[in-house]
Amino acid sequence: MALPPRKILLVVTTGGFTHAAPVLDVAKVLADRGHTIEFATLNGQGHYIANYPFVSKLHLLGEGPTEQQYEEHYLRMRRWNPDYPLAGAMPSKYMFDSFWPVAYHGLKKIMDDPADRPDFIFGDFFVDAIKDMHIQYKTPIAMMFPQMPALMFPCSYIPGESGFQLPGTTTSENASMWLRIKNELVVVMGLPTILPFFRWTKNMRRQHGVKYSFPSHSKPDYLVFINSFFGLEPPRDLPPMAAAIGPILSDEYALLDEACRKFLVAHENVIYVALGTHVILSGNDTAKIITGVLQLLDDKVIDGVIWAVSKNGRQDMDRNHCFTDRQGTVHNLGDLLDGKNPSWLFPFFAPQRAVLAHESTKLFFTHGGGSSANEGVYHGKRMLTMGVFFDQVANMERLVHGGVAEPLHKFYFTPDELYTKARRVLEDKDGKYSRNSLRMQRIAHVASRRKYHAADLIEEVLYDNELRLQDGRELRPMHLQTADMRMPTYKARNWDLKAATILSMGAIGCSLGLVAKYAWRNRTIIQQAVSSVQSRA
Repeated sequence: MALPPRKILLVVTTGGFTHAAPVLDVAKVLADRGHTIEFATLNGQGHYIANYPFVSKLHLLGEGPTEQQYEEHYLRMRRWNPDYPLAGAMPSKYMFDSFWPVAYHGLKKIMDDPADRPDFIFGDFFVDAIKDMHIQYKTPIAMMFPQMPALMFPCSYIPGESGFQLPGTTTSENASMWLRIKNELVVVMGLPTILPFFRWTKNMRRQHGVKYSFPSHSKPDYLVFINSFFGLEPPRDLPPMAAAIGPILSDEYALLDEACRKFLVAHENVIYVALGTHVILSGNDTAKIITGVLQLLDDKVIDGVIWAVSKNGRQDMDRNHCFTDRQGTVHNLGDLLDGKNPSWLFPFFAPQRAVLAHESTKLFFTHGGGSSANEGVYHGKRMLTMGVFFDQVANMERLVHGGVAEPLHKFYFTPDELYTKARRVLEDKDGKYSRNSLRMQRIAHVASRRKYHAADLIEEVLYDNELRLQDGRELRPMHLQTADMRMPTYKARNWDLKAATILSMGAIGCSLGLVAKYAWRNRTIIQQAVSSVQSRA
C-alpha cells in the first residue's frame, strides 16, 4: 500500500548549521519517500538549505542573535569551567532562550495559515516553540538532541544529568562514591541559578499569552532523537518515543581542496587540528598547542600539521609570537599561518570528512563537538580531545571511555602533556587505540543507517496522529506512548497490588495464627481430658 505524502516543516533557529545538518539529512530520506519538506529559520540563515534542493519552501521567522551576541557567547564559554557546569553557562542560556518569542510567533503565523500548516514539525532541541505548537495545535513533533537530554529517561546507574556530568564520569560502574555524590549534587547546587531562570522563562511566556507550562515527563509525548549511538553514548533503556539514531552523516561530503590534497600527498603522518568553527582560542592556548606539536615534529612522530582555524578564531593569535624548536630553529606564528613552513597548513576552512578519510591523517585533535566526535569515530581516527563547552566536555569523556582518545583539560593542559599523550596514541605500543578505533568505526558505520529508522518513526507517529484524533478530540492514545504516562503513579507502579498483596499475606498470616492458636488450645484441652480419665481409671 502506498502511504500518502504529507507536509513536514523543519525548524532550526539559534542552533546554527551544525544543528540543522542532521535534521536536514533525516528529512532527505522523507523527501525521497515523497513527502513535502519546508524549512523555517531565522533571518540570514536561509543558506542552510543551499545543498538541500528537496526543500520546497523557506519560512523566515524573524531576527536572531547579532554577531556581537554570538561572539560574546563564544568568549564567555571559553572562560567557562566544566568543573562548575551551571553558573558560567547560564548567561548564554538566557541569551538563546530570549529568542523564544521570535520562534513562537513566527511558527504561530505558519500554523494559523491553512495553506502553510504542516502535518508534522521536526526541529532542533533549541526550538522550544515547536513544543508549544504540539500543545496548541495537536501537531505531532520530533526534536533532535546531540546527546541524551537532561531530565529525561532517568537511569539509576548513570549519575547526575546528561550535559551536566563532571569530568571523569560516564556511568557509576567505575566511579567513586564521592564522584557519584558530586554528580547528583550538580543540579541541587545549581538551584540558586536555575530557579531565577525558571521564573524569568515563565514571565517571558506569560507576556506573550502563554500561561501553561510544559509537562515534565520523563517519557515525553513527542519523538526524541539523539544524534549519537550506544558505544559512544552510555547505553540505557529508552521508551518507544525515543531513539539513538546517530551518527547522522551526509551520504556525500566535500572533496579535498587543492591545498589540503597536495599537503596530504606530501606527508605521511599528519595531525589534523580542528577545535570548532566558533571556538576562539586564547593566545596562550595557541602557544601551548604549537609548542607541543613542534615537539612531535622534532621527534618525527608526525611530519605535518593541518590546523583549520576560521578568521574569527584567529583574533587572539599573536602573529609576532616566536617558537624555538629543539634544533634552535625559530618559527614565527605569522609565517606558520601564511603557509611559509612546509610542515604546517593553516586553512580558514578544511573539508573535514575528506581530511579524516585520508590515510595520511593519523591523529585528530578535536574539541569533541557532536559532529566532530561522530565524524572522527566514523572515519576510524585516533584522537586527542579537548572539550571547550557544553556537550563537547561530555563527548570528550565518552571518546576516552571508548578507547579511541586521550583527554586534555582546556585550562590545565601543558605542551608536554599534549606531546606525551599524542605520542602515546600514535605509537600505540599495545595496539589498543587502533583496535578500539576500528571497533568503534564498524559500530558507527552500522549505526549510521538509523536515520532511516528516524524517518520510519516520524511516519509512524504522523499517520497514527491523523487517525487517532477527530476534530481535535483524542479517540485513542498514541500507539508508541507507554501506558504508565496515562495512569496514576500508584497504579503504574503497582503500589495498589503490592499493598493488596501485603494485606492479603497479613490476613492469611493472621488466620493461620488464629487456627494454630485454637488448634493448640483444643489439643491442650483434649490432653487434659485424657489425663483426667486415665487418673480416675
